[in-house]
Amino acid sequence: MEGATGRLDHIGKMLAAAPVMAMTPEQMAQRIAAAGNAARREDQAALAKAGEDKARVMAELRAIAGSAWTRVDQKNRQLWFGLGGVAIGILAWTILPGLVAREIAPASWQWPERMAARTLGMPRWEAGQRMMQSASPTAFSAIVAGDRIVTANREAIEGCSKAAARTHETVRCTIKVGARP
Repeated sequence: MEGATGRLDHIGKMLAAAPVMAMTPEQMAQRIAAAGNAARREDQAALAKAGEDKARVMAELRAIAGSAWTRVDQKNRQLWFGLGGVAIGILAWTILPGLVAREIAPASWQWPERMAARTLGMPRWEAGQRMMQSASPTAFSAIVAGDRIVTANREAIEGCSKAAARTHETVRCTIKVGARP
């Protein structure tokens, strides 16, 4: 028992020498309060950081949602600009070639005539006849009738032209006109 008593004395001396034992209950309460305040400050700092993190995340989410709407708006704008570009291209394609053919290209190139024939899908001669006939059927009939008369009387007209050239005067010619078919 003496060994146990010795050990208890030793432990008692150690406890008596401990600084905790020298404190009064008020000092102990102050120390506990200070430790609690320190712990609460850490908790408050952690809560404040969590609040800041939450605010930052919410701002990022708003930005993402806003950019999603912005992307949709941007795609719509791109679609409308693309359609507008196509419409302007079609309009330019219909106006520009005719303008170039009429105003810029030399007349000897005959681009307007070639374009008209290509548009009708015919050789230029037949395309010209069709355009004249659609523009004025009466005048076209007169041209056709005149062509028939000239073709039927080619030799007589050529003889009269030579005689007029020799005499340098107007000459009278006799031609034959057949009935219209």
